[in-house]
This record gives sequence, C-alpha cells and structure tokens, in this order.
Amino acid sequence: MGLRALILALVLALVAGGVAVTVVRCEGKPPVIHAPNALIVGKETRPFALEIDDEGSGLRHVRAILVTEKGESPLLERDYPGNPLTGGATKPSHEHVELSIDVKALGLREGQAKLRVVARDWSWARLLQGNETTLELPVTIDLKPPRIGIENGQTYLERGGSGLVVYTLSKPSARDGVDVGGHFYPGRPFGKDGLRRLAFFAIPHDAPQDPAIRVVAEDAAGNRAALGWATHLKERTFPDVTLNLSPQFLSTKVPELAEAKGVDATDPIAAFQKINSEGRASDEAHVREIVKASGDQRLWSGAFEQLKNSKVTSQFAERRSYFVDGKKISQATHFGYDLAVTVASPVTASNSGRVLWADDLGIYGNCVILDHGYGVASLYGHLSRIDVAVGDLVRAGQQLGLSGSTGLAGGDHLHFAILVDDTYVDPVEWWDPKWIREKIDSLLVPASGGAPEGASAAAQGQ
Repeated sequence: MGLRALILALVLALVAGGVAVTVVRCEGKPPVIHAPNALIVGKETRPFALEIDDEGSGLRHVRAILVTEKGESPLLERDYPGNPLTGGATKPSHEHVELSIDVKALGLREGQAKLRVVARDWSWARLLQGNETTLELPVTIDLKPPRIGIENGQTYLERGGSGLVVYTLSKPSARDGVDVGGHFYPGRPFGKDGLRRLAFFAIPHDAPQDPAIRVVAEDAAGNRAALGWATHLKERTFPDVTLNLSPQFLSTKVPELAEAKGVDATDPIAAFQKINSEGRASDEAHVREIVKASGDQRLWSGAFEQLKNSKVTSQFAERRSYFVDGKKISQATHFGYDLAVTVASPVTASNSGRVLWADDLGIYGNCVILDHGYGVASLYGHLSRIDVAVGDLVRAGQQLGLSGSTGLAGGDHLHFAILVDDTYVDPVEWWDPKWIREKIDSLLVPASGGAPEGASAAAQGQ
C-alpha cells in the first residue's frame, strides 16, 4: 500500500470512528422516570420514592419542584459526574431518589398542586444539552384527619375476652380499627358506602394493665385520628397447671412428632423442649397466617356450641409447666379448651362458617379451622379423621371429623379454640347466648334499623 493510500485509509478510519462516536453520543433515548401516579400529602411528612433510569449516555442532572398556587418550591437539585466527551461516570444509570414534602415548613394549605420532575442525560442531543424527560404528578394536600363517630354505649370487657365496636368515618381510610394497648385489630366495612365500619377486637390475656382502647383511623395522606369510648375492663387471673410427662408419652408421642418436624429425638426430653417452644411458636404463627383470610361477611348466627356431652379437661390461658421426674423441663400457655367425650367422638362445627384449613398442623395434629367472618375463627385440633375440605361452607352442628390424639396430645380429646383476628380469646363468652345477644347482635343492626345481621343462607346450607 502506497503512502497516499495509507493516509486515505487512516482518514476514513478516523471519520468512521468519529461518525460512530457521534452516533453513540447523540443517542436520542431520554431518561425514564418511574413514579407514583399521584401523591397525597398530609400533616405528617412521609417519604416517597422515584426511580430514574438512563440506558444510554448516563444521568447528568435531576431536579424536582413542587408547584403550588404560591409558586415553586425546589425539593431536589442533583448533578451526576461525567463530561460531554465520555458521558456519565455510570452507564447505564439507575438512581433511587427519596423525597418528602414538608407541609408545615413550606407553609402549604389544603388543595391541589403538582410535582415536576426533570431528568437530563449526557447525550450530545439538543446541541450537547442532552436528552431531557419531564414528568408532572398531581399532588393533593389533605390536612384534615378522618372524623370518628362511635355507636357503642358503655362496653364491658374482660381480660382474655372479646369485644365489638361499630363506628363511622367522615371519609375513606387507608387503615382503621381498634387499638388495644398497642395491639391493632382491623376494621371492616359494615354498610354500603364503606364509611360505617365495625371491628371485633380482643383483650389479650397478657395485655398491659388498664390498656388504652381506642378506635383509630388514618387516611391516605397519613392524617391520623383516635377516639376512645366508655369501656370497663374486668381483670382476671389464669390458672397455673402442672403436667407430668409419662415415660410412655416421651417414648411414643415425642418421637412421632419429632419425626414430622425434623427434630432429633435421640434425647426425648430435649426433643420435647424444642417441639414445645420452637415448634409451637412456628405452628401458632401458621395459625395466625391462616385466619388472615377471614372474610368481610358474618357467616354465623346465635351462640356457638360447646361439643355436645363433652367434659372440660383444660381451660383457656392455663399456664402449663411440664415436669419429668419432679424437674420442670418446659412451659407453655394453653389457648383453648380441651373437651373430652369418648374415643373417636364426632366433632361438629360450633357455628356456621367456611373451612380455611383441613390438614395436619403440627402440635394440633389433624386440624380444622373455620372462618366465621369479620375476623372470627374457630379451631378444632387433635382429630383422628377430617371430613371436610378447604372452601367448604358448613352449617352449625355439621360433622367436621372425629376426635383423636394426633399432634401433641396425650389422649383422645378435642382442642377447641376461638380467635379474634390474631388473638386467642376465651370461648366461654361465645358459648353464651346472652353475651351474643347483648354484646354482638345489639350492635350488628343495619343503619336503617331492623333485625341484626345474621348468617348467610349459603353458610346455613339453605
């Protein structure tokens, strides 16, 4: 190749390279801004996030401005490293930006505003100014918390027991319900407009002394309201019970459950300790997950029924201490009633409901859990046989299975429990027709008056 040809080749290469660089640096794809469709801002400052991506030359600049009737308030102004020749230091670019709007600091009033977000890259487009994306989001400034109106009169409660409150809200809420000493029980719709609400709640057996009991409501802007009403809490104590584990229980029942839970049963006492602590905690967490599926419709009617002809052998919230050869090896709280009749007795639904669970459940063995609606559920444990399936609608008195000794049971019986949301409560109240009439049915009356809301025809098998 001659000198002239070599020079020509070099020139062409430089031109081609320049063209290629120019094509790349003049890419026309602007940054992409990912943001909520709209923002609602309240008195409390809450962060929100923006995600900004640029797949080409890299991010150069991002700014965010709040535009109100008072003018513009800058919320963010950020530059990113790079230069016009090589582009951004990070390519492709991804930026996570957290912003907040401080209503008080900005002196904002209720009304409408907009958030303008502008992102620019290091492209040579627009005469080296880069590609630019502008996004505007509608912003609602809402400074008024929901107003709460409580329909209950004086409400008498008992430690370990249940309660119901009916209330109205002035506007839709993002979260509402009853707070009992820091334990939250969600509200549910009780009317066509969604503003009349109800919440079943519990006084946990281990709630603090004289817990504050209030209806709370928070709107989409984070404005929060709380309102108490006249309540009277009856204190009570729960029994301490000693249980001596027999050699037969340790040699047969413990290995059986240990195998199912993957626990080493070489030392039966150590295996029982692990099952009764870690295994029990895991199973109880599972129960609480299951009952979250409770629906927003009352499926039961009248008082719940104790298993017919049954004898109570253990009561609610017993503090159990387990002993072997005179030495305490473990402890647990018993959340329910143990009811015994005869071996393999028919176990029936205490009231109408929908089957949420019908399978093995660890310490409860073969177990059925029924949803009665509005967060109320009943549990039937240690069954020898299950006669229903998940999704079945069952009526009060319908057979669910047969009693047994599956799970962590020393003999044939039914473990029966009632939960309100995620809290076990004393079934005695729910077995009492007078309590149901006065504490539940008297409140579950439509806004227009009339008879108390009752079980659905489907759940009653009609």
